[in-house]
Amino acid sequence: MDLIHPDIDRYLSVLAHDGDPVLGEMERLAAQRNFPIVGPQVGRMLEVVAIACGAKQVVELGSGFGYSAYWFLRAVGPEGTVLLTEGSAERATEAETFLTLGGFAGRFRIEVGDGLAIAEALTGPLDIVFCDIDKHDYPKALPIARRLLRPGGLFITDNMLWSGKVLTAAPDDNTTRGVLDLTRELYTAPDFVTTLLPLRDGVAVAVKVGP
Repeated sequence: MDLIHPDIDRYLSVLAHDGDPVLGEMERLAAQRNFPIVGPQVGRMLEVVAIACGAKQVVELGSGFGYSAYWFLRAVGPEGTVLLTEGSAERATEAETFLTLGGFAGRFRIEVGDGLAIAEALTGPLDIVFCDIDKHDYPKALPIARRLLRPGGLFITDNMLWSGKVLTAAPDDNTTRGVLDLTRELYTAPDFVTTLLPLRDGVAVAVKVGP
């Protein structure tokens, strides 16, 4: 299901690219493997909102081979850090290679394992929690983000339109239900203000407004 017109999508993708050779290599690898990454449109948005909120401490729940982390590292500057969590040791090694090639050595840390479990052991305050884990686990990420984020911090979640499956009246799969459950919780939470951006597969950006 095309969420926006293909020509508009191509136009926005061209605008989002800035010729970074490492990002280009990561995008080619993702295409070869048919591996899901946020892509340049969402990546540019992550960079923009991270700069806008003055982010210095970012945690990713699910990192793949480091594509989204690359955009965050561009935003947080030399004094910022990004913690990546990834279930695959092989992809974690690839992420370390790509991020080092990008000039970010010493500014990121990668932990291999379940992102939710790793985050449970962290202490805040953080500026951004980015969620891209298995979709059926999406609702479990909100209380973790709520605990870790500072007031004004951002909880950002990818794939919140889930290829249009969120339009199904009564979905019978756990992945779609997980996305819908998190969406409902975010839009009714008194301590978050949320918007859902129709970039690529949908990105929710929630600002923590409570203590």
